[in-house]
Amino acid sequence: MARNPAVPVVGVRETPKTRWRAVPYTAGRGLDLGCGSERLFDTEFVVGIDNGADQQYGTPISANIQADASDLSVFAAGQWDFVFSSFLLQYFPYEKVPEVLRHWFRVVKPGGNLFLYLPDDQQYPKVGQVGSHPSQKFDVNYDCIVEAAKRSAWNWDLELYEVCDKNDEYSLAFNFKKLK
Repeated sequence: MARNPAVPVVGVRETPKTRWRAVPYTAGRGLDLGCGSERLFDTEFVVGIDNGADQQYGTPISANIQADASDLSVFAAGQWDFVFSSFLLQYFPYEKVPEVLRHWFRVVKPGGNLFLYLPDDQQYPKVGQVGSHPSQKFDVNYDCIVEAAKRSAWNWDLELYEVCDKNDEYSLAFNFKKLK
């Protein structure tokens, strides 16, 4: 079902919609980048990072660390079993997305996962349309995410690609397994 573009989405909690889908890919210790008001899992094994930008729209954040998720230089390479991000990548200018993904892949252990949950440009309002997030910089689709991942300079397998269009979802789910 397509999303009603007349309904604003600012402050909508997306993580609970895909938490069950992420479970097979998010074992161990990981980062939840752009965690907003609710981390992937509320445990000591998931560290939430958020810059707090959505607070201006009245959305609280529950981050363990308030920081820019595009710069993970405080973490060692290969330190985490997974990186999870829900509805964050589209806020970066598309030309910077390969670099952002390069940083995200860098902190994931070989054999670990990068799980992305993003608004589908076929179901979600386009940049600048009523109902899109005012900070959204590009429209997300399979081709643009896979191309950005290819340009990230890491080797990976795409283990999951799913169009999520049931139960108030208007998204795409990707899981990239980091190779050596």
